[in-house]
Amino acid sequence: GSLIYEAGKSAVIGATRQMATEFGPMGIRVNAICPGHIVTERVQPQWDANPSGLKFFENQYPLRKVGKPDDIANAVGFLCSDAASFITGHSLVVDGGLTIQLQENFGVQQAHFLKENPDTTLPY
Repeated sequence: GSLIYEAGKSAVIGATRQMATEFGPMGIRVNAICPGHIVTERVQPQWDANPSGLKFFENQYPLRKVGKPDDIANAVGFLCSDAASFITGHSLVVDGGLTIQLQENFGVQQAHFLKENPDTTLPY
């Protein structure tokens, strides 16, 4: 359930911060990526079969799109680059602004969408 998922996310963030302090004196930077929903090859067929469900998810993001693998790769590339040489212990959220927008009303929006689109199924 969500308890284990949330505990796992918190553990990664805590471990990132702890490792950054432990390995920093050796010149090693430690950062984490916190991705939003990323449309990968594995989940793309679900969205191809359910374009209205994908539209629902896209509309939840301030940027009105879901993430692609390149969005994560670009964030990793930045954190590994010299441009991020003074960044360590950071958890970079790469989610198109979703977490700042939806914290409390996602369930309400989802229920409203499903009521208006009864033939749609959402994968979550």
